[in-house]
Amino acid sequence: MRVAILWLALLAIFHTKSVIAIALFGPDYAVDRHIVMALLTTGLAVPLVVLARRYFDREPMAGLGLALDLSALRPFAIGAVAWLLPFAVGITVCLALGLVTVTPLAPWSEILAFVPLLIVLVFLLEALPEELAFRGYIQANLGKILPLWAAVAVQAILFGSWGVALWFLSSGDIEPLHASLFYVMGAILGILRVITSSVWTGIGFHLAFQTVAQLLLSAERGHFAIENATLLQVVALGALPFSVAMPFVELFYRGKVAWRDKAA
Repeated sequence: MRVAILWLALLAIFHTKSVIAIALFGPDYAVDRHIVMALLTTGLAVPLVVLARRYFDREPMAGLGLALDLSALRPFAIGAVAWLLPFAVGITVCLALGLVTVTPLAPWSEILAFVPLLIVLVFLLEALPEELAFRGYIQANLGKILPLWAAVAVQAILFGSWGVALWFLSSGDIEPLHASLFYVMGAILGILRVITSSVWTGIGFHLAFQTVAQLLLSAERGHFAIENATLLQVVALGALPFSVAMPFVELFYRGKVAWRDKAA
């Protein structure tokens, strides 16, 4: 029941913030709209998780794996590098073989100046609230009654279904490739959460992925024109980083995971 309530509340929050932002700024992309959406999302979703943890679970926030001290830096960095390193290899190979071309449509000074703001916006709009809610709260609660592998699987199904539902609410349709990405990403991030016992690993991975994807592929901002963008998405942004994330992170966390046990 707790998981169901939070799932529905998150769906309402993420959909409502889009409706509000569009009503205020119109349907076309604007930095002001992006900022408002990011602030609304974190400002509503994070307190929701905190309240649910306090009044539903009656347990400390520490159990969700979101450390708020310097210990967060290591898993965050490992998660970010786990995505960035294979992406760098993938895009280099695609460019070197001529499979993909990436052409900047704006001065590099403008593009690079936008990156720090985009990182902050992705952190507030997607990485922090989604990881805290799904890999933190929901997976932690499922882990009380299910083996770790099953908690990850159910969490991934809930995350994927949530993402698909949001997409349908906003556009009325979704391509199978995009739909499958939600489920795969939920599973990978859930596994990283178990291996490292930290939500920050997923936040780093999520932040790196979404920042680069939005920078390269957002036609609304018009920073880049990409020939054969689908190949770039499938190989460099998706398949390669998602395939090596688990073994890469395990290089730094060598403790054996008891996947058939429930969470401690």
